[in-house]
This record gives sequence, structure tokens and C-alpha cells, in this order.
Amino acid sequence: MIIAIDGTAASGKGSLAKNLSKSLNLHHLDSGIFYRVLAYQAIKLKINNKIDLIELSNKLSINKIIEIKKIKSENLRSSLISKKSSQIAPDKNIRKALVKLQREYVNQFLISHDGVVIDGRDIGTIVFPNADFKFYLDADIKIRAERRTQELIHLNYEVIYQDVLNDLICRDKRDKNRIEGPLIIAKDAFYIDTGNKSEEFVLQKALKFIKSF
Repeated sequence: MIIAIDGTAASGKGSLAKNLSKSLNLHHLDSGIFYRVLAYQAIKLKINNKIDLIELSNKLSINKIIEIKKIKSENLRSSLISKKSSQIAPDKNIRKALVKLQREYVNQFLISHDGVVIDGRDIGTIVFPNADFKFYLDADIKIRAERRTQELIHLNYEVIYQDVLNDLICRDKRDKNRIEGPLIIAKDAFYIDTGNKSEEFVLQKALKFIKSF
């Protein structure tokens, strides 16, 4: 089973994915981690040239993703890496390399797991268009900005709400207007407005939809 969860930044995709994976005993994969790891490596190696970035993405492996995620988990959520990953994500060749890697990762886990819950921005439309279940999450941008601000503060980052809000406005614009893998609602996706909704409410709504089939 493959469950695809797409949506805007800070809409609660990750929380729903984690909660669904626990409730249904499935493996969880945050597809954004692929772009964050690539951004982390690009910053660390001081790579900005487009050709070098593409080469770096082609060399990225599942083992490297797991390794960096394990030792740099919190750092991968920083504003700097979020901004960098959002900037490199629209590139056609980079997306092609990372989509291929995401599919390999999921297929590898499907061998030993009953299924995978994967969240991102083009999972149900591009990466796994034939997913068994698809969800699309969104909320008012001010609510999302407050969530992200509190999340970063919890990770000990010094952030200002207005800066986070402005960043989300820019990210939404880039995600929805990029040519490759734009953020759109898949025709067969179940839409959930997560604004002022608890994680438990969103989880139960998603479970009810899945169990209706």
C-alpha cells in the first residue's frame, strides 16, 4: 500500500504521515528530506553552479540520505536549508534524479513492509500517481506561519513570525508556479483543511476516508 500526502508547507503533512504510519503500521517517508539533504550537501561543499548541483543530485544515494538524516536531523529543518532546498527543487534534472531515488527507496521498503506513507508536494501527481490513497492538506497561511515559527523555536532556532510568514509566501509561490512538479491537488485526492484542527482530528478524518473503501 502506498499513501501519498501532498500539501503546502507547514500544513501538517508530516504529522499526518507519521500518525497514519503508526496507526496502520506502515513505513513513513518524508520526501522533502531528499531535497534537504541535497541542499545540506550543496551548502557544505559550497556548490551553487547548476551543473555541479545536478551532478551532486545524480550521485546521491539512499544510504547517504539515511546517513545524513540520522546525524543532521534537526539541522535539516533550519531556515537556511529550507530556503536552499526550495530554490533547487524546481530544476528539471534535479527533480528527475530525486524522484527516481524516492521511488527506489519506497520500492525497497515495500519488500519488507505492508506499505509506505510518503508526504511531499508532488507525490500523488508525479512520484506515485497510482498511489492507493491520496490526501491534500492546506490551511490559512497565517496559521501555517505560526505553526512553523513554534516548530523552529522548539528546535532552538531564533526566528521571527513575520520572517517565517514572508518565507512561506515565497515558498507557496515557487511551489505552485514551478514548471516541474508544481504543487497542485490530484484529481483523486481527499482534501483536508487543517487550520485550527488538532492532529488527532486530521488523523481520524484520514482514517475514516481510508476505511470507507
